[in-house]
Amino acid sequence: MDLSVEVPNPLVDVSNGRFMGKKDLGDGYTRWDWRIHYPINSYNVSLNIGTYEHFGEKMGDLTLDYWVLPENMAKARAQFVQTKPMLEAFEHYFGEYPFPKDGFKLIEVPYSGMEHQSAVTYGNRFANGYLERDWTGVGISTKFDFIIIHESGHEWFGNAVSAADVSDMWIQEGWTTYLECLYVERLFGAADGLKYTNAYKTKIQNRTPIITERGLHRTPPQDMYFKGALFLHTLRGVVNHDAVWRKLIRDFYQANKYRNIMTEDVVGFFNARLKRDLTPVFNQYLRRTALPTLELDFATTPGSVRYRWKADETGFNMPVKAGRADAWQVLTPTTKWKTMATPLAKDDFLVATDLYYVLVDKR
Repeated sequence: MDLSVEVPNPLVDVSNGRFMGKKDLGDGYTRWDWRIHYPINSYNVSLNIGTYEHFGEKMGDLTLDYWVLPENMAKARAQFVQTKPMLEAFEHYFGEYPFPKDGFKLIEVPYSGMEHQSAVTYGNRFANGYLERDWTGVGISTKFDFIIIHESGHEWFGNAVSAADVSDMWIQEGWTTYLECLYVERLFGAADGLKYTNAYKTKIQNRTPIITERGLHRTPPQDMYFKGALFLHTLRGVVNHDAVWRKLIRDFYQANKYRNIMTEDVVGFFNARLKRDLTPVFNQYLRRTALPTLELDFATTPGSVRYRWKADETGFNMPVKAGRADAWQVLTPTTKWKTMATPLAKDDFLVATDLYYVLVDKR
């Protein structure tokens, strides 16, 4: 689309897309012209009008433009150095920034921020964390600027890959929250990535499914962010091979870039690529409320453990690592009881709950 905005002199309009020029209209107003070269969601179209000043840089051929109020220029120059490492991290996992013809912009606004396509708005007080808070409460959020990372992550999921219906907004918010976790892993290491990801468990309520009823314009619950991300983290545990997982999510993004998709498209892609039916796993996490519970019975037969999944989906059959942390075994529980021999006592038999978002019930 082409976007033209007339504003009083000497104000500036910063919008989506590539700046095409401005024209003084001779009546106290100036028209600012922008051209958007890619499909765009209507809610992403953005007018930002103020006494902006500009600075910029490049990352290869990609232009990075920053628009801030003059009194915050020094703060912005210091804080926005996080932009390049963030873009490099997301490009590492998913491929080229999706809107190179339009460039990337950060624009100061008087609210916390939003993922306006190629014109990400920023109001996080030029400080790390989220509004100067440790967002996940485990000492990692304060290492980076939450708004720069989360809202820019939406360029890949939300703007390039979009949910076709509001009921499936986890495709935008769950995936982008998971991108935060990947960013932390890439910049600060696997241990911090795991710690950051699992800290989101405390924010999940599990009161209603994160996919809402189709046909109603009803915003899904906040769990679409955090449970969505923990579900993707759980799928990584199911795949149990990081190189395969990284290729899988990169190929998924590339196959759906510039498309509006539904959860059924996500399920179909993962099932086809992994050559297994993960539909019950998707359904349990996205269309049901309760978490799957791994039931472990040590009381029935000495020297063995009975195990099964307690889940709403009768076909739920997710593999899980259990036993000893230094020599995990991959169990393949279903919703029916299975038995295996083990030398481990109940208290010594562990489940890798940092790799899966599940509950465990031992008896």
